[in-house]
Amino acid sequence: MVPSSRQLPPVLADALRKGPFDAALDSAIQVSGLSLDRIRHRLALRGVDVSVTTLSYWRRGRSRPERPRSRQAVRLLEELLELPTDSLVSLIGPRRPRGRWTGRDRAVLETEHLWHGYESLPDLLGDLGPTGDGLTRLAAHDRFELDADGAEASCRTTLVLRAERDRVDRCVIITRGDDPGRLPAVDDVRNARRGRVRTDLDVPLVVTELLLDRILSLGETAVIDYSLRYASSGTRSHECGRAFRAAASLYTLEVSFSPAAVPVRCHHGSGVSASHRLADLKPVWISNSGHAHVVVQDPAPGFQWMRWEWA
Repeated sequence: MVPSSRQLPPVLADALRKGPFDAALDSAIQVSGLSLDRIRHRLALRGVDVSVTTLSYWRRGRSRPERPRSRQAVRLLEELLELPTDSLVSLIGPRRPRGRWTGRDRAVLETEHLWHGYESLPDLLGDLGPTGDGLTRLAAHDRFELDADGAEASCRTTLVLRAERDRVDRCVIITRGDDPGRLPAVDDVRNARRGRVRTDLDVPLVVTELLLDRILSLGETAVIDYSLRYASSGTRSHECGRAFRAAASLYTLEVSFSPAAVPVRCHHGSGVSASHRLADLKPVWISNSGHAHVVVQDPAPGFQWMRWEWA
């Protein structure tokens, strides 16, 4: 390792010596005083394009720069941040196994893949502390209700959760709305209580922390219920569903349409990200009372949705 020409602050020097990569990068960026957008711009001038979202994921440990092009960007970061040569690169470590199914128990889609394109999400999650809540959603049941305008009015959710580590005390939920500035409120929570909430009104996007009634040890389970409610009507909705980072056992999705606004057809689809075009798997029957549902056994990591068309 070639030493840099400047004396590093003790906190940064210690982070570079001990790692991990994300902690060292975060410390280096803080010491530099540069914004992520400024760093992105300077990298682009050197011929390497890295998005602000990617830089944010790297510094928060949500992903690692494993591809050759990404490692090149890290070497440029060392120069830009005036760090010793290889001080960051040496902390990246070996490439992780690739492929969607490297073993069912390890089949996990990172949040940046699930919510690809939502650039504000890393910061919203980061404001709530360490990334990841340590919970697997074993089963989920969503019951959506639409109003007479065809807009989403509410959703009642039941989650069956399992702790994947010791001392798990919270569940983090991510909700995307249909209308900028119109976000649902979380209420009527059972077996937990609402904690911190972070929002981006422009998307709109809301991240809510639910504090569990008891601290879970590895392998222990919990069942929680909560509602999402909108205070006013909005534009007509065209879809609803849920994201799963890891494989689950069962997902039940119900939609109740108002008699005043019933779509002409409905389909069930799935995809690997919120921005991915979903393939229609099968048509979904809408009853005379305006009710539609799907039951998915062993849903794979990714999104499960219902989409419908209005006349």
